[in-house]
Amino acid sequence: MRRAFRYFLISILSIVFTLIAVGVIYIVADTHSRIQLQDNKETYSTEEVEELMSEAKAEGRKGVLDSIKESLENGNTVISVLKSLYPEYIVVAANSKYNFVEINDELAKNNFNIDNLSEDELGRYVYSSDGELTSRFGIDVSSHQGDIDWEAVKAEGVEFVFVRAVYRGYGTGKLVVDEKCLQNIEGAQAVGIDVGVYVFSQAISQAEVLEEASTVIGLLDGYTLQLPIVFDVEKVADSSARTNALTVQERTDLTKAFLEAVKNAGYQPMFYHNTEMGAMLLDLTQLTEYPKWFAGYNREFYWPYEYDIWQYSETGRVNGINGNVDLDIWLQ
Repeated sequence: MRRAFRYFLISILSIVFTLIAVGVIYIVADTHSRIQLQDNKETYSTEEVEELMSEAKAEGRKGVLDSIKESLENGNTVISVLKSLYPEYIVVAANSKYNFVEINDELAKNNFNIDNLSEDELGRYVYSSDGELTSRFGIDVSSHQGDIDWEAVKAEGVEFVFVRAVYRGYGTGKLVVDEKCLQNIEGAQAVGIDVGVYVFSQAISQAEVLEEASTVIGLLDGYTLQLPIVFDVEKVADSSARTNALTVQERTDLTKAFLEAVKNAGYQPMFYHNTEMGAMLLDLTQLTEYPKWFAGYNREFYWPYEYDIWQYSETGRVNGINGNVDLDIWLQ
């Protein structure tokens, strides 16, 4: 904990000093400009110029610090302040530090407008365009939710669901079929909810990822999906996780192998990622052809690249489900 705090403190101090330097440069430059403009009217001594420069530096330092202080006092988190100060980067809090990943101009961007996002009477996100509702409300579930009353879920306005089909242990590597998968598929489809499935992968080889693909394809034999089979590629917050040693290229190759396998079997492929995974652990330039499901739990359209579905909460509540459930909005 002390080491993490040390990294945090060093990161913040570095950022503050950088901002101070930038502010000072701008104000000193402005002061220099004013001296030049007044040259024809008045002559300044060396002492007077140095005094003006010192005033400018103090003004710049105070202005930058006051801006940061005000933002934090208004309840903004450190990372939200950094996001606003560095719009050309994706700021990722990971590995006990803040990482600044330059936005890739070659990747297609989304055109979502935060002004078009609102909440319905139940506090769930809805998205509109030109005054017309364009989004769909959904959830994703697994055996963690237990037995689900799908009639009640449908009455809550849920339009789609992604059901966990298969998962692999991050330590043991054991591949397991979710015990509620088929029950959830049948229950949701019986009440008219569109269904897709996802595979929580912790594969570390081509053989393992193809095993995951073949297992879910075999499990779905005799079933029809309305929505994609999703490759859920996540970093596990455990230093012993078997996938921690994968390189970006290896993880990207595994993702492509799974998506191509389900595509070749006649299913729609999609992959799921959060900010850290998309910015630092996958090469998205190699995955442009596949639809994406993004996870982020702040009320903002911060992730700059294209995606179709947004998982915006992991603590949602829906009648018919005991406990928390992930909430999703299909944006396009």
